[in-house]
Amino acid sequence: MKEETEFDDDLCNIKSNQIIFMEAKIEVKEMPEMKAIYCRHIGPFHLIGQAYEKVAKFAAPRGLFKPNISKTATVTHDDPSVTEIEKVRQSACIIIEEDVKVEGEIGKLVIPGGKYAVGHFELGHTEFERAWNSMCNWFTESGYQQGDGCTYELYHNDFTTHPEGKHIVDICIPIEPL
Repeated sequence: MKEETEFDDDLCNIKSNQIIFMEAKIEVKEMPEMKAIYCRHIGPFHLIGQAYEKVAKFAAPRGLFKPNISKTATVTHDDPSVTEIEKVRQSACIIIEEDVKVEGEIGKLVIPGGKYAVGHFELGHTEFERAWNSMCNWFTESGYQQGDGCTYELYHNDFTTHPEGKHIVDICIPIEPL
């Protein structure tokens, strides 16, 4: 569950003169509401691993996290193009089925269901920026705009057990028609 991803601090790097995209399967999907336990992280994206370590230490002894079975998610609460990166809030989440009593830095949240643009990716540590650029580029011809709500990355595996160290992830952005 350690996050060692390195990428630019903007989710959509529109400042670059050389935006690099990647092939992606992006589709409009109705995503379910999901319950989660989380630890909040404020600041640069690449440091969220500390929050994942805390939520994992809480979840593992309670049987709430099983590698490659449990899903995890990073929920981004602020837009880094308008919020200083040092103030961007993210939640390092473990998706849960049952209600859980939380304490300390561990909280509960609900990831809203609804209509999302969902891009499915298998990413190395340095490919997250390209994946986000691809998602943002999709909007230019999709007939959709970003809707209200938080974006999130839904992880389907523990990258440390993947033979190539890849993250199998869906990038989910709430949408509404233009």
